[in-house]
Amino acid sequence: MQDLRALVRRQAELAGLCGRRILVAVSGGPDSVALFHILAELRQEARIDLHLCHVDHGWRRESAGAEAALCAELARASGSGWSVIHLPAPKAPNEAEARAARLGALRRTAAGVGAAAVALGHQADDQAETVLMQLVRGTAFAGGMAAWRPPLWRPLLSVPREALRQYCLAQGLAFADDPSNDSLDFARNRLRLEVLPRLRRENPRALEAIGRFAGLRQEEDAWLEQQAAVLASCLPRLGNVLDLRPLKGEPRPLQRRVLRRVLKDQGVMLDAERLAACQEILETGGRCAPAHDLEIERGLLYRPGPPRPWCCLRDGTKVLWADLSLGVGSPPKDALQAEVGPGRISVRSRRPGDRLQLAGGRRKLQDILVDAKVPRPLRDAVPVVCLEGRPVWLPGHARSTDAGSGRTVWVGSAEVVAQLWSVLE
Repeated sequence: MQDLRALVRRQAELAGLCGRRILVAVSGGPDSVALFHILAELRQEARIDLHLCHVDHGWRRESAGAEAALCAELARASGSGWSVIHLPAPKAPNEAEARAARLGALRRTAAGVGAAAVALGHQADDQAETVLMQLVRGTAFAGGMAAWRPPLWRPLLSVPREALRQYCLAQGLAFADDPSNDSLDFARNRLRLEVLPRLRRENPRALEAIGRFAGLRQEEDAWLEQQAAVLASCLPRLGNVLDLRPLKGEPRPLQRRVLRRVLKDQGVMLDAERLAACQEILETGGRCAPAHDLEIERGLLYRPGPPRPWCCLRDGTKVLWADLSLGVGSPPKDALQAEVGPGRISVRSRRPGDRLQLAGGRRKLQDILVDAKVPRPLRDAVPVVCLEGRPVWLPGHARSTDAGSGRTVWVGSAEVVAQLWSVLE
């Protein structure tokens, strides 16, 4: 039998949990009972303090009391602290909702008892089921569960379910069997009871192979995520518009990572198919809507919103316009500037019918922006400097010939303005 004690000790060292308090989630099943017993055996050696937590989902009231009592007795026998949490009974059993509610309760309890980690009894069979579930559902990154993603700690991911059952029997540990695990009403159970046995017939070491795939994928994912984080932080941004076009020259796997990251930052999670569709739109310069209030157009990611309201520019003061500063008076060294005559100076977004007097005649701002190939998402992000409400200057692009003179209007920094127009061009 695999040396489970040595395995868990090594995993605790890798996670930096030696000498810390650990909350152990115990359902009463053999996996979590075995994990708690192993950790209890390691307490002095690894200098860890344990707190057992049992969460009752409210699905099976007929057996909930017996399972809670089993867990409490396990904690008492080891001299550990323990908690039993009863969640409200759901209208209908739902795996995803139950998992989220359970993890939420465990996180809160861990914080309450000062635990550095929540130890979970997930094992190799669970890992294989998770990878298969991710693939079937169409995720782009089927790496399974991580062994250590603070505060969640899963030290048994390489151990088969049957090995943990045998451990409990060998140690004389009482455990409960959940009859809902045999129900084909749940997708995970169908994978466990129907798909995995077929895979084992094809390859008796299928669990090991899937676990190895998950581990390698997680290592690659971690490296790619680091690269994606750096690249995402360098993407030009103007107000609510993020320029994704620098991604076009990057390798496609890195493109997907950055795209997935920036969409996640916007609260949007896409499956592999929809993420691939967004990547195709990014490369072709087309238009799509990853969410009802989020769009990608011509390589720009933005949330459509109302134009920015006007604000007054007074002598000797400055205002912020997205990443730009605008003011009237002595300009900073790194600012662009233009002369205007007397009158009220303001800045705002463009409006229908706005015109600018140029050497060749009066032109609509709409036509100027279209001719400059300014993408539609950015047209309302361009600051329009006005004199008595009349547009006289598009910083970094055009100044009206009838703007007058006598006062200096400035926009800074010049680097930001240059970046703005490089985005627009």
